[in-house]
Amino acid sequence: MESRQDGRELERTVVLRDGTAVGLRAIRPDDDTELVALFHRLSERTIYQRFFAARHSLPPAWIHVLTHVDYQRRLAIVAELDDPSGPRLIGVARYDVADTPEAAEIALVVEDAWQGHGLGTILLHAIMRAGETRGIRRFRVDVLAENRRMLRLLSRETEIVSRTTSHGVTEALVQGRR
Repeated sequence: MESRQDGRELERTVVLRDGTAVGLRAIRPDDDTELVALFHRLSERTIYQRFFAARHSLPPAWIHVLTHVDYQRRLAIVAELDDPSGPRLIGVARYDVADTPEAAEIALVVEDAWQGHGLGTILLHAIMRAGETRGIRRFRVDVLAENRRMLRLLSRETEIVSRTTSHGVTEALVQGRR
């Protein structure tokens, strides 16, 4: 599959374990308000596990960086739920190409109310597939060593090439299962 510069080929609907339909698509610059709303629905623990620090807000410069991607070296896929009040972001997976064009750092966050429904697994596969179609072969994931849920997800759903833990952070180099 050829990748496009706008990420429209990533749009699809997935069904969670409980039967809820969720839309996946590439992030857009106009997702800034919804991204902030998602951040404010996250628990302190989820924020800490995602950012490795307690945060009460996202700085405007971060919001810009998180919502403005080039769809090639930097990409984010959002999970969107249709609510009566309108679409609502409930999860985000992203990658940023690291030092070499064949490797990228990935990160995931799922709103607490939607954890345990299979959305993290779906987002992990979606972002890795998107990266692979763009020439990325390996992904680096930094995870707090206490974040057993994410470490189990990586063990179950990826091939872990290497894994080291230092100062409470586990760095895993992973690739998709062939």
